[in-house]
Amino acid sequence: MIPGKPNASSKRDPQALSVEQVCDRIRSAILQGELRPGAKLTEQDLAAEYAVSRTPVREAIRQLEVERLVSRTPFVGVTVRQLAPEEVVELLDIREVLEGLVARLATRHMDAMHLQRLKKSLQQLTASARKGEVAAYLDHALEFRRVLVECCRSETLSEYVIALENRLRLVGNRTAMLPGRMQAAVQEHDKLLKAIAAGDEARAEALNRERIQHIRDALVRSMSFSVL
Repeated sequence: MIPGKPNASSKRDPQALSVEQVCDRIRSAILQGELRPGAKLTEQDLAAEYAVSRTPVREAIRQLEVERLVSRTPFVGVTVRQLAPEEVVELLDIREVLEGLVARLATRHMDAMHLQRLKKSLQQLTASARKGEVAAYLDHALEFRRVLVECCRSETLSEYVIALENRLRLVGNRTAMLPGRMQAAVQEHDKLLKAIAAGDEARAEALNRERIQHIRDALVRSMSFSVL
């Protein structure tokens, strides 16, 4: 062994990553689009990719099955889930209710620090939409929602919202790519922020539900929706 150089055997230590870490990495690859819907996942390939034994990979896949980010099919194996159009509509119906509650609770518990973070996210979201930078727009929109969820002070609601959000991210950036959607979203977020800043819980809830309704309606009208 050369002094100062890592041992190759330690680099391949099967205990280097925990089940949770392996699960996080696979989940991240799915949500970031590195593993696209329909992509086949094998224990052998993933174990080699993350330098672990097949056991933590097997456990990680089971957890992702529970989260419904992957599915197991006889004679095919495990693949990244592909959402059918009716599933997307159903998830958006549920998201509408949850996002309304998020807005109401976030308004109730809003403080100066979180309000400033929302304003910053809206500025960044607006700039990205103006430039047509879809990836950046989605990142800032996600940050805006995460700040709202943080303000709710409810771990249970946070878990439900994030789980649902992750499943919808299997659709990718399709909603943001719909004509006029990013520009409309900027106005919707601006109205929502004003209602929150004014402490109007009912209006904030109504506006956030309306925002999800617009996304759902735009998807249903879209010709591309039929090939999701």
